Amino acid sequence: MRKERPPDVRSSRATGSWTPDSRIALANSVAPDFPELWEKMARRSFHIYESYLGLAGNPVEWTDRYTLSDLSPADSQANRQRADTLEFARYRDRIADLTPHAQDLAPGTHPFPTRFATRNSSLTFNIAAYARQLMTDFLITGGKIETLEFHSPSELNNLAQKVAINATGYGARALWQDETIVPVRGQIAWLIPQPEVNYGVLYKNINILSRRDGIVVQDGGTGDMFGYNDANENPDRAQAEAAVRVVAELYQRMYDKARRSSVPTRSERSRS
Repeated sequence: MRKERPPDVRSSRATGSWTPDSRIALANSVAPDFPELWEKMARRSFHIYESYLGLAGNPVEWTDRYTLSDLSPADSQANRQRADTLEFARYRDRIADLTPHAQDLAPGTHPFPTRFATRNSSLTFNIAAYARQLMTDFLITGGKIETLEFHSPSELNNLAQKVAINATGYGARALWQDETIVPVRGQIAWLIPQPEVNYGVLYKNINILSRRDGIVVQDGGTGDMFGYNDANENPDRAQAEAAVRVVAELYQRMYDKARRSSVPTRSERSRS
């Protein structure tokens, strides 16, 4: 039961990446048994997501992601860590066997113009198709959708159902007065879909991800504190345009690199 339905839910505005430990908790606030529980949940969800691979509409698919920088990976990581004032729990090493390991790409083996390039592969959620698939599966198995609005936990007693699964997400902050739930502001600019583009790029803290419904351009900031505890949902046009300019600068550099490599040198012209 929920008030909004896709596409009018916050999840519809997600980038579409599988990041199960992203700001999952502060490192010093978790119970000793939580990492093991998290791993169990992450592995279970991963295998469920795998079952959606190959379905019509590609609700879930694998895509390659490239991290590009003119700084060394060590320097780039140090810059991000300096921007973080809180330490978040990180558990991806516990499920490192589920996804391909990142590969450093040697110069000349990729088309990108930066000094350093790393490639990995990750699950991508095409949110529109994925949400429709979930709704369809629910309705086909006999589920019903009722629109209700709760203002206090006591109103749950009015439900006829004996069991309620609370999955209110950020709404739990107001409904249950749960101040441990912290908003993280993000903003996505969209470019029109390009079917021939099927990869993602992280460059100068801008996350670019091609999905079936468009190309995501998101300012990822300099660390996990970017957007932390910011509940503002109003779009920032200037920020969006600045992110798109970074994308344009990257691909202009790629174009220039390709053009230089296709122009014969003086010695090559003389031999011909």
